[in-house]
Amino acid sequence: MNLRSLTIFFLFLFSPFIQAEIKVSIDRNAVVVNESFQLIFESDEKIKGQPDFSPLNKNFTIINTGRSSNTQIINGDIKQSHQWILTVMANKAGIIQVPAINFGKVTSRPYQIKVDATAPPNAGNKSEDIFIEVEVNKKSPYVQEQIIYTVKLYRAVQTSNATLSEPEVSGDQAVVTKLGEDQSFETRLKGKRYVVVQRQYAIFPQSSGTLKIEPVIFQGQIGSAGFFGFDPFGPQPKSTVKRSDSIVLDIKAIPDSFTGDTWLPASQLNIQEQWSVDPSELKQGEATTRVLTIIANGLASSHLPAIDSQLPDYLKQYPDQPELNEKFDEGGFVGVRREKMAIIPSQAGDFILPAIKIPWWNTKTDKMEIAELPERTIHVNASELIQNKIEQQTQAGNGNIAIGDLQQNGGQALNKTELVNEQAYWKWLSAILFLMWLITLFLFWKSKHKHEKTEQSDLGEISKRQSLKQIKQACNKNDAEQAKKALID
Repeated sequence: MNLRSLTIFFLFLFSPFIQAEIKVSIDRNAVVVNESFQLIFESDEKIKGQPDFSPLNKNFTIINTGRSSNTQIINGDIKQSHQWILTVMANKAGIIQVPAINFGKVTSRPYQIKVDATAPPNAGNKSEDIFIEVEVNKKSPYVQEQIIYTVKLYRAVQTSNATLSEPEVSGDQAVVTKLGEDQSFETRLKGKRYVVVQRQYAIFPQSSGTLKIEPVIFQGQIGSAGFFGFDPFGPQPKSTVKRSDSIVLDIKAIPDSFTGDTWLPASQLNIQEQWSVDPSELKQGEATTRVLTIIANGLASSHLPAIDSQLPDYLKQYPDQPELNEKFDEGGFVGVRREKMAIIPSQAGDFILPAIKIPWWNTKTDKMEIAELPERTIHVNASELIQNKIEQQTQAGNGNIAIGDLQQNGGQALNKTELVNEQAYWKWLSAILFLMWLITLFLFWKSKHKHEKTEQSDLGEISKRQSLKQIKQACNKNDAEQAKKALID
């Protein structure tokens, strides 16, 4: 029985004991008491049993339950995803555990959720059917530091033709970018049920000083005009406009204690490297690829600097164009800069690659830190040609050239020999091409000379025939003078 048959046998034997895994997650991280959110149960395999969600009633209020399935085919591989999506509200604040849920014979693992007791700022004093709340994660950030600006639109009534303006910064002193898609959930304030739409932006101030974020404005209509459109006897829609508060920020300048060349305010920054070949097994004259990557939380990829690797001269470097990518998470921007370079060692031996250090400013600890890729030693094996040369010298017993010297200088000596051979090759090739050019030139001249002789002979025959014709014409006319001239011609 071969290995494949044995593997299939064990999979068949133990398949009844292999159970599908059910993952648990929520649609957002900030969960507040009496605010609805989505609790998601997901499996990559089809579950036959029906779930029992009754254990959730102890700590949660289940508002709605739904199910979805998704199938993807990627490179011939079929991947399926099955989800149970519950809209729930937490009944209390604190660390609440989602208990294990039975899906027939499969059981999900327990999952913990942090629930805050804090209501939206000033929301407890609101009694309107529609209002807007705005907030920032930091009131006094540094210049070019990311600010998370959150907008929440509360609606206790249905609206139509609704629009919500984008935030504007006075004086064009900042770059504003929307983060991800809008989120929607429900909450209760003073016994009134609200549907909340949450939208977030990343703001990067470009200069120090005072920065004012102008109010965002909601415009829409309240009420209905009837099922079939305009109803002259029914209630008419009422236009409404709501405006948020403005926010003023104090933007701090770059601190004097920062000594780096590029100002990088981030919550986290690190540098990584990857090699296509093990750095301890490189070969002289053969290319390998080194990839250096900077990952920064709270910075766009365009803010990240180029990486100076400072390789020795005997490691030839051929860089590609840098790749700039970015994504969003609960902390905003995650900027990624990736630089690929081909490296070709021209000598054999052990070499030290210097450390790469990138100073950055930690916005959490409010101090400068160094993201460092420590120095490393790489080993370059001699090429096969040099190894053969070493063996020949060893067998010949030639003591004039040491093996160590040949390993260190063999690349250069071999390059000189190859250069001489290459020069001789080009000299012979040039001489042959020159000789062929002379032969071609001679054949061309001979062909042209023969063509000219042929043309002259043809012209002579034509002239002779014309003269004979003129003689005959002169004799027929008894014109002695014309006959004499024709004979002379």
